[in-house]
Amino acid sequence: MKTLFSFKTLFSFAERLAGPLLRISLGLVLLWIGSLHLQNPQSIVVLLSMSLPFLASSAFVYVLGALEVIAGVLLIAGLWVRYVGLLTLVLFAGTLTIFVIAPGATGFPILNLLGQFLWKDVVLASAAITVAANDAARYEAKRAQRTQLSSRSADHTLSLVSSESKQGNDSVTREQTHSQPL
Repeated sequence: MKTLFSFKTLFSFAERLAGPLLRISLGLVLLWIGSLHLQNPQSIVVLLSMSLPFLASSAFVYVLGALEVIAGVLLIAGLWVRYVGLLTLVLFAGTLTIFVIAPGATGFPILNLLGQFLWKDVVLASAAITVAANDAARYEAKRAQRTQLSSRSADHTLSLVSSESKQGNDSVTREQTHSQPL
């Protein structure tokens, strides 16, 4: 009995959808977080003052928010994805250093509300790695394909030149044979 869909079809669809969906959703999260940082930097300044006091300024939070918004837009648009993924990884890794630098602020290892809020960046950092790796793999596959195509084209051109050269030599030999007096 044939079913309306098969698991193979479903998994194939999920495989095609996973990469773009992860990239776009990470972009939306960054756009949202960055917008919030630009709208109200004070809450992040307070967090930074507990962990990285030398960065605790509104100016730094505005720069951070702008980077997050730009990264989000670029991810949604699918531009410079592997590089933006690496930048995003650095942003999330910076947030996660708070667990090491100021465990009292997060309640680490028994997380308080702030720690629970920041812990999500582990998943977001993993998403950034995956997005960057997928894009880099796609780029390398396309590059290998172009190299293979250009190699085939060069081989085809060489074989044409070789066959033309051989034909030219054959015709010269025939002319020499026909032109010799008997």
